Amino acid sequence: MTDDPLLFRNDLGALRPDSPASVDAMRAFKQGETLRIEIKRTRGNIGRLRWYWAMLRIALDNLGDRFDGPVSPVMMHKWLKIRFGLSKPVRSKKTGEIIGYDEGSIAFHRLPENERAPFIEKAVEFLAEQLGTDPATLMDEAKR
Repeated sequence: MTDDPLLFRNDLGALRPDSPASVDAMRAFKQGETLRIEIKRTRGNIGRLRWYWAMLRIALDNLGDRFDGPVSPVMMHKWLKIRFGLSKPVRSKKTGEIIGYDEGSIAFHRLPENERAPFIEKAVEFLAEQLGTDPATLMDEAKR
């Protein structure tokens, strides 16, 4: 499962996709198909989380040639979590080898906003540097 949030907006009594991940998820279902969902009110800065995922897509569109093979926003997100210490390595006691990561999460129910915001700020600064632009420009583009 991905941290990419499936956000929906109550629009005149109907739930409408309100994030790129939500739009993608809905494409998997036929028009008129009945779905069972669990409704939870979100806490935290939804706008920041939404443009974070948009920023990852922009970065991939412009940095894709730096990778061998396809890279998704989820893969880039995992890499950033490792790079900035949100996901911690799990090491073999015998060899010291990294055998995986604990998969830290930026989801609203897992990480408070006061810890999520600095992670996203670091990601913005890093990706802006990689793209050769300033963080404000990248943020503005992601918020469009």
